[in-house]
Formats: sequence, C-alpha cells, structure tokens
Amino acid sequence: MAATHAQRSTREIFATLEYGPVPESHACALAWLDTQDRHLGHYVNGKWLKPEHRNSVPCRDPITGENLASCPQAQAEDVAAAVEAARTAWENWGGLPGASRAQYLTRLAKMIQKHQRLLWTLESLVTGRAVREVRDRDIPLAQQLLQCHAVQAYTQEETLAGWEPMGVIGLILSPTFSFLEMMWRICPALAVGCTVVVLVPPGSPTPLLLAQLAGELGSFPGILNVINGPASLGPILASQPGVQKVTFCGAVEGGLRLLIQESVWDETMRRLQERMARLRGGRGLDGAVDMGARGAAAHDLAQRYVREAQSQGAQVSKAYRPLAPGEEGPGNPTPGLEVSIPLSVGLWVSLHPAPPTIYPLQPSVLADVLLSPDRLRVGTVWINAHGLRHPEVPTGGCKESGSSWHGGPDGLYEYLRPSGTPARLPSLSENLNYDTFGLAVPLTLPSGPEIGPSPAAPYGLFIGGRFQAPGAQSSRRIQDSKGNLHAYVAEGGAKDIRGAVEAAHQAAPGWVSQPPGARASLLWALASALERREPALASALERHGVELKTAKVEVELSARRLRAWGARAQAQGHLLQVAELRGPVLRLREPLGVLAIVCPDEWPLLAFVSLLAAALAHGNTVVLVPSGVCPIPALEVCQDMATLLPAGLVNVVTGDRDHLTRCLALHQDVQALWYFGSAQGSQFVEWASAGNLKPVWVNRGRPRAWDQEAQGAGPELGLRAARTKALWLPMGD
Repeated sequence: MAATHAQRSTREIFATLEYGPVPESHACALAWLDTQDRHLGHYVNGKWLKPEHRNSVPCRDPITGENLASCPQAQAEDVAAAVEAARTAWENWGGLPGASRAQYLTRLAKMIQKHQRLLWTLESLVTGRAVREVRDRDIPLAQQLLQCHAVQAYTQEETLAGWEPMGVIGLILSPTFSFLEMMWRICPALAVGCTVVVLVPPGSPTPLLLAQLAGELGSFPGILNVINGPASLGPILASQPGVQKVTFCGAVEGGLRLLIQESVWDETMRRLQERMARLRGGRGLDGAVDMGARGAAAHDLAQRYVREAQSQGAQVSKAYRPLAPGEEGPGNPTPGLEVSIPLSVGLWVSLHPAPPTIYPLQPSVLADVLLSPDRLRVGTVWINAHGLRHPEVPTGGCKESGSSWHGGPDGLYEYLRPSGTPARLPSLSENLNYDTFGLAVPLTLPSGPEIGPSPAAPYGLFIGGRFQAPGAQSSRRIQDSKGNLHAYVAEGGAKDIRGAVEAAHQAAPGWVSQPPGARASLLWALASALERREPALASALERHGVELKTAKVEVELSARRLRAWGARAQAQGHLLQVAELRGPVLRLREPLGVLAIVCPDEWPLLAFVSLLAAALAHGNTVVLVPSGVCPIPALEVCQDMATLLPAGLVNVVTGDRDHLTRCLALHQDVQALWYFGSAQGSQFVEWASAGNLKPVWVNRGRPRAWDQEAQGAGPELGLRAARTKALWLPMGD
C-alpha cells in the first residue's frame, strides 16, 4: 500500500509539471557580436564602416537590460556614402541578365539556411520575440521569398518586358520592424535589378548580419547597404542623388482585428478566451513560450490600448492577469521579466447589404457564410483564419496601413518603371511655401456673355451630369494660339470641388456594381460619340496651334483609346491562386474610389481621354481638371457624357490649376490623385496627400508622350487605376 501510495504521489507530482524544449542558447549570437568587439558599425559596399566621433546607442537585451553591443548613429556623410555605394553597384547589378540575379538570390537563400540558427537566435535575443515564431516562420519564409524572387528574376525579360529597374531604393524601418518585414521589401527590389540602402533604428543588429551575409557572397558589393540611424535621417536619404524611391516599413500596433459575424459571436469569443488563457509568455529564447517579452514599453502600450477601448465603451475580457514589470508569477517565473499583453479586437459584422466600410488594418473575418469582400476596403482579408502569407500572394494595405505591395507581381512593380522613363532627380524646392501654394486665385471676370465679344456662351462646370455655373459666379478667358479670345470657361473653386467630389461619391455605388461588360459598352458608346464630334474637336485643337491633320489624328487616337480600355474592362476578371495546401486565394482588382485627375496642358484631348478611360475601366468615379490652356475639347466631350454616362460618374472643373490642385490634394474624401503639371505642383501634391494618406501619381514637371502606346495606354495606367485585394479562403483545419 505504501508503494502504491508513493507511486500514486509521484504520478500526481509529475502530472503537475510542464515540459517544453530546452531554451535556446544565445552563445552563437554573443560570439558573432564578439567578432565586432561588441561595437557594430554600418555595413556599406560589402564591408563594415565604423566612423569615429559618432554618438552610439546601446543594443540591449529587453529582458535583463544587459548591454549587448553599441551601435553608432549615422550622420549625413554616412548616408551619402551608402547611397554612393548603392548607385555604383546598380550600374552593374541593374544591367545583369535576370538569370544572373536569380543565381545570386539562390546563393543568398542558401547562406541564410547555413546561418539560420544565428539569425533566429540574434533576432529573438535583441527583440524579445518568441524564438519559435522566428525559427519556424520568419526564417523559412525569408528563404522562400528569396527562392521565389529568384524565379521571377529568371523570367523577368519575358514577363516584365517594357519595364526596367528604378535604381537605388531607400528603405526606412520603424523601431518595431521585424526581420521578415524587411525581407518582403528587399527581395523584390534586388530581384528586378535595384540596389538598396536600409536605414535601421540603432540597436538593430539583424539587418547588419543579413547585409554581411550578402556581402560575403562577393561579386556584387554595395547592392545591400545597412546604416544605423534615427528616422529623422529619412529626408536626407530621400534627397540623395540617385535615390529613386523611399519606402517605409511602419510600426504594427494593436496586432489583430477580428470581424465576427453576429450569429457566431458568442462561440467565437468563448473559444478566443480559452485560447488566450492558454498562452504562455516568457523569455523569447524559451522555445515553450507562445509570446515573448518585449519590455516595459510594450507593456505600457498594451495597457494604453485597453484603457482607450474601455473609455469608448468596449467590454474588455482578460484571459489572464498580465504581469507588471518585475512581478513574478506562474507565467513569469523570472524576476524582472516583462510580458507583453496579447490583444485582439473583436467587432460585429452585419451580413445585410450596407455601404462599404473602411478598415485600414488587415482583418480576419469569422463567419459561417462568406462576407462580400467589396464591403471591406482593405488590402488583405483572411476568412476564418489569420496571418497566412505566401511569397507568390500579394500583401498590401489601404490608407493607414499603407499603399505599397509585396509578393507576387504587384510587389515587383513597386520597384520598376516603364522602359525609357527618365530617372527621378532630386527636385524638392526649398522655396515652395506649402501654406500659400494655390491659395490665391488670379483675378477673373464676372460670368456672362456681356463681358467681351465671346464667340459662344461661357462654358460652365460639368458636375453631377450637367453644366452649371461656378459658385463664385466668375469666369476666365481662353485665348487661341494667336492671342485672340476663344471662349470663356467657368472659374471653379473650393465649393465647386466639394460639389464634384460629393457627386462622384453618390455615383460610385452604382458604377462599381456594374459588370465589366456594361462599363465596356459605355466606353465604346463614348468613343462613337467622340468620332461624330470630330470636326468641332479638331477645329478647337487647330485654334490652339495644332495642325489640322495632327488634330484629326489626336481625335482618332482618343476614340481608339476609349475602345481599347473598353476591351480591357470587358476582359477584367479575378485571378484564383492556390497557396500550397492552405486553400485558394482570390486576387481581386478593385477601384480606388473617387479619383481626382489634374490633366497636362499638352495633348489636351488625348491626355484627358487616356486618363479618363483608364480610370472608368477599373470602376472609379472621377473629378478632372482639364488642360488649362486648351480646356474646350474636354468640355465638348462632356456634352456627350451628359447623355451617355450616369450622373456624377465624371465631373470636370475648370479654373486655376494650382488652386484646384490644392483643393483636391487636401480634400479628405478624394481617395486618390493623379497630377500632371509642374514640379512644384507635384511636390505640393505629395506633401499634402501624406496628411490624408491618399495614393498619388505625379509627373514632377516632366512631359509624357501621350501619343505613344507605352506612355499613353500602357500597363502603368492600369496598375495605377486599381488596387489589389488578396482574399484568403483556407480549407481544412
């Protein structure tokens, strides 16, 4: 009996114990840091750069506070050195055959595999993330990204004909970036022939290790350069000669948003609470924990989110009581350990018809029937799953979560430009006053035929499907090529822009719901109407200095553009991909919404029609500012649109270009903006739109060959006119 009692007690004792993997040793990470004497520099042009007389920032263990190494903060000359190395490397790298770049990326993938333990240990040690998250997800997916992009590089000459690499790309990482998020941006850039300069927050050694591994492959030093410094160096990086694009990897805060069908709310919340109650937090290098410790800052941030949610009436359910810094407990056996709070946000979703709702984060939808995806204005949606990613499936965002894309062909185009496009030059004007640009409107004449010998009644603004007088009741003179009065057009202002945007929003639901064939039919009908109006249009162009023969060609080419985009609209569909065994992924191309377009002065009819046709073909509603020197052809076309197109689908506002541009760029409900005008206007558009997070396309004052197929009707217009949504439909458990 005694033995039985003892055995029984032993079984009971062992039943209370929890077993897990032995914690990872961080010896290899410390050994690598020792190779640099615990003083990390920048990695530029294939070698370590450790300039003297630089302020240093400690790289600390977020758990113990131990100082692991020091990192110098870059200065302007360090940024310039990194960009120069990347620019020099691009001269060779960008001109290589895709097969050669593919071979290099494959070798880099093998190098990561060889040093994978060092990578995952270092990343977990300095960030506090759970090692199994880095080891089992990030590192394997990083290798897949390199291998998939090697394949895309190998086929680049065939699949991306007509495109060329931009050049030097700047990448700015936030303090909460992850190694994998960096790889999503580096891989496509290198694959298509760009070189990269990465600005990382000081105290982030993993990007430096990656750059060193790439540099040790030899042959192409300078294609990947990493410098340590604050985000305030971003403008210096962007202004360097040769930098063609700067992309940001922003912070990911709040974690997870669940959109839960009301009928499954109770069951979902019950399961969620049960799962979160089983989460184990602790030191990141412990392979048994689900969530690593991120330090006091992450703890305070999570607490702030909870308080904010409570202040807004949310019900907060705590699966377990989070431990404060320094507190001990069952989930926190080590003194001084801080545990981040696992947070998720659950929202009810009605499946009844409703207007589209903008959710800027990437949500998961939990439902027993499929929610119509067009009601979620986001970049990625997971149905009854979360966080699934694959290198061949595009991943992106909307509004606050960004407008760039990674993965699939969408990610490649982020770093390409049409062949023959001039390189971007640093064109920022320090003399541009953002507060006053476009604010003052030039003096105009009172509206009415009584002012001057106008050959025709004044043209009004085309808003809501009809011509109407401007709010300011004023007009401007339009002169022909000889300086003679041609006509009066309305002088639009802020009030008219508001009316045009409102009309476009009212027309949007009906136009988006139209099948592609219906859009095509209307574009073809407009092409026929334009051909019937050819004499008047050619005459208007001739009065502005265009030879009659050339004017007729412009009208003919404009009609052809409408038919071409009609055919493309007819052929629009959805691409179904299968991501390994996880199930299908639906790749949707959705309209931007209300798209504002400021047209160039050159090719006043052809540019107007080319931009309009691409926008309509992809389901957008439009507010356009036509050519300032020759707006009459666009207004002539509006007379046909009044009878052919739904009211509010197309709205045309004439007036001072800078003033109307200011109104459109600052308008919160304009969802995208294309601008073809001056370099200063382009600069203002990019600055103003950064505040309301609308995607923009600007020409920076450079003319465009609208009569050429590549620039006037090429795939770039289609890419700019819609955004991608990835809808994951996983199958099985």
